[in-house]
Formats: sequence, structure tokens, C-alpha cells
Amino acid sequence: MTLFRRRARHSTLRVMRKGLRVRFDSPAIGRTVGVEVDGHRMWTVAVPETAHRTTLVPWPAVLRNHLSGAGDVVLRDQNNGAVLARGRFAWPSPEASIGVADLARGGQVVDKWGKLTDAPSDALHRRLMAAMREVLDDLQELGYTVAITGGTLLGAVREGRILAHDDDVDLLVYLGRIAPPDVSIASYALERSIRSRGHEVIRHSDAHLQVLFGDEDSEAHVDLFLGFHDRGLYNQPIAVRGGFPVESLLPLSEQRLEGVAVPSVADAEGWLALCYGEGWSTPDPAFRFDTRAPTRRRFENWFGVYDFNRDFWERHTRLGRSQPWWGDAKRMLAMTRRGDRILDLGCGDGALAEELAGAGRQVLAADYSRRALAEASDRPGVSAQRLNLADRRAVLDFVADELRDDRHRHVFLSNVLASVTKETRANVFLMLRALLDSGSVALASFPVNASLVYDHHRPDTWHLPVKWLREEASAYGLVCVVESRRVRSTSAGPRTVARVRIYSTRGAARAVQEEAR
Repeated sequence: MTLFRRRARHSTLRVMRKGLRVRFDSPAIGRTVGVEVDGHRMWTVAVPETAHRTTLVPWPAVLRNHLSGAGDVVLRDQNNGAVLARGRFAWPSPEASIGVADLARGGQVVDKWGKLTDAPSDALHRRLMAAMREVLDDLQELGYTVAITGGTLLGAVREGRILAHDDDVDLLVYLGRIAPPDVSIASYALERSIRSRGHEVIRHSDAHLQVLFGDEDSEAHVDLFLGFHDRGLYNQPIAVRGGFPVESLLPLSEQRLEGVAVPSVADAEGWLALCYGEGWSTPDPAFRFDTRAPTRRRFENWFGVYDFNRDFWERHTRLGRSQPWWGDAKRMLAMTRRGDRILDLGCGDGALAEELAGAGRQVLAADYSRRALAEASDRPGVSAQRLNLADRRAVLDFVADELRDDRHRHVFLSNVLASVTKETRANVFLMLRALLDSGSVALASFPVNASLVYDHHRPDTWHLPVKWLREEASAYGLVCVVESRRVRSTSAGPRTVARVRIYSTRGAARAVQEEAR
């Protein structure tokens, strides 16, 4: 499908599943291009100079699962607004599929981190300014040294406003000269202080918190990045580490943002050069952070990664892609009695939790997706609670709360263990070791074979061989018994799914009897 520009110089655009193949006839193409689908900008990309040659602009990874339906594509020069090329696509639309044009018309864009999010707007930016002012006032009253940072600082210095494509506000909380372990401790004190002011906080790491405003359908947020000096270097996870002396940061100065004076580091231009490079003053809508691998590993090892893939599951639930495995709920009911307490971990939209509650079980549904929890909490008989299984501190707090009551409890893990990291599974096994007794049942199900559409950015395409599960669980004194294997329909295609019961060593004799049957 190829269309041509009406003017003398034509650029050819062919829309394919692997990307947009474009041939520019202009002699000087080397520019930042906005990709529009059905009149809505979806992402921005830097196109190299390719006069009289073809180049391929690949689809962002987050869109590759949505290449269905029909629509128009336009490449537009972001500097002058000129249309560079046009094309059209028409692909089969499987039942219940969400095509790329559907996302575009629904106001979704691909942000600088490669994630799908709501398109920025003037209304969003007004909400962000109000949210920023509220958080700034609270932090300053609490005695913290706080300033705008990141893209917010860039917008203030370069344009005096929030950047057009920004969908959040970035604030720096400076902790001074401090060792990384003390940064982690300080971050929990900061979280408690912010929560005491009535804010909802999401923990991304021990050095990155997110303060949320609005609901799961209309969310604005303020990112808090903890900055500190350690052994002569300035550190500001998630991306900044290098030479930036204390006197370049303090005393704080001021910048104008949307006509309002806001605090800034003393040498704003020096900080921007450290973060974005010497070319920071030249607008680049296609800019992507390229954090050096040693810096990324250092920050991840120091401060952890607690919110990995949450955005995927928020979108997964919002788009109605959840496919409950009803057989798991039926099996759990067969193994428990009316009045029993069941912890449904990774509950998703709560459909299975509602099935269990409707049969007389006392169900606590837990997830870290705000959208999932909102839907689960509306289910009759279901109590919903946020729990991030990747955050060991949160897991231990959850265990402590559960152990206050001397009662049997059962654990339900339907389609969860394969879609989390090995480190997160370790936290789950730690919880099971603490909570399971001889009268408890833990039931898990998960794909054991790789998906035909495997994508590292799609945790619903991951898999977990039973051998791995047994090896990991055994380190926590847990025994795994395979109950069945069968092919199931999933959001990532047909998969072989294992249903496994997990016992503590206190229930090992029971497990051996089950294995022998």
C-alpha cells in the first residue's frame, strides 16, 4: 500500500508489519519525524539522512502486539510541520483485538521510555502544575531540599514551560553526602512523610518514588528522584551519575515554569549537560535516555527495581486482555471449604477472586496494578489490597499482618509465577514458607513453554519450566507437585500450562502421598 505526496517531490511510504519503509526524494532528510496514525501523533523518531534511498522505521516494541485493523499513517517533520510521507495499512483483525488505530483514536502515545501512555494535553499540564506545587509545598514544610529536575528542568530552562510531550513532573530530593544504604533508609522515611500528607505513593526503587494524583483512568504523577553525593560523585537514579559538585547544586536558585517561580539547582545548565549531554539546548522530541550499563547496574543493585512491568499490566487490564483460567478457581474450591481464607496473589481484574468469594471463601485479592485493584475491589465479596511482590519489605509487612491471626490460609497463584522475575518469585517463596502450614493449600498455574510471539517487553509471553520452579522453591523448604498439564488459550496464544501444588516442609509428608497417587 503506497501513496505519494501531491507535490513535485514525492516520498514513498509503505506500511508493513515490521515497520514503515520510506523513501525520501528530498536531498536533505535527516530530521525528527512524528508518526501519526489516523491523524493522532503516536511516537517521534529520528530518521537518518537517506536521500534517494529507503529506510525502515520499526514499530515501537509496545505496538507490535497491536498490528491489526486499518488506518492511515503520516510522517510529519517536527521542526516545520510539513507532511513528509503518507501510507495506509489494512490487516486482519482477530476477535477482541485492539489495533494500533484503536490506540491512536483512544489518545494513546508511546512515551520516551517506550511505554504506552495517555497523550499529553494542556489540561494535563495544568493538573501537573497544581500537583507539583502541592508536593513542593509539602516537602519544603517537611524540611526537605527539593527542586525541579529532569525534563521539567529542561522545559523551564529552554522554553519556560512544561515540554509539549511531557506527561509528568520531575522533582529532585537532595539528601547531601550520604552512602547508598542510607539513601534506601531515607527513602522509606520520605515515603512515610508523604503518605502522612494524604498522598498515594508508588515505589519504583529505593531512590525513585512516584506521587499519584487522580484515578487509574485519569492519572497524573510527580516523580521524586533522590539525589546524593557519594565518594566525590553526584548520583541521581535512574540515569545520572558523574561530576557535579555540591556548590553546583546548592544553594538552590529559581527558574520560571509556566510563569511561576520554582526551585532549581544552582547550575541548571551544568546539570542538564550532565543528564542530557552538551546538546541539551537543541530540541529533540525523539531523545531517549541511554544510561551507561555500569551506571544502570550500580543503581539497580543498590536500590532495586520494584515497579517492573506495572505499566504493561495496567494497559493489559484496561484493554480487557485478561483471560481468567476458570479451571484454577474450580480446583481451588475443591481443595478448600466454606469460610476458608484464600490469598489471591496477582489477582488481575478479580474475576477468579469473585468466583471464590461467591462460593463462600474469604478472599483477599492482591495486585500492584491500580486498574486491576479498582476492578477487583468492585467485585462482590472480594477484599482488595495493593501488594507489590517485587518489594521484599512490602512482602514482609504483608506476612507480619497475616501472622497476627492464628488461622489456616491458602494461597492462589493463577497465571502469576511465569510473568515475574526470579527475584520476585523468591519473595513469593519466602511468603509461602512463612504462611503455609500442614493444613494449607498453595495452588499455582503457569505456562511452561515459550510463546510463539515471545517478547521480553511482554511478561504474558514469558514461561517457567517446572524444573526451574522446583529448584528455586526448594531453597525455601518448599515442595512442588505437578497436578496436571494442558494446553490453554492465553493472551499470548496457546500455551502448555502446568498446575502445581506447593507445600512447605511441614506438609511434605502430604506432598509425598500426593506424588505417589
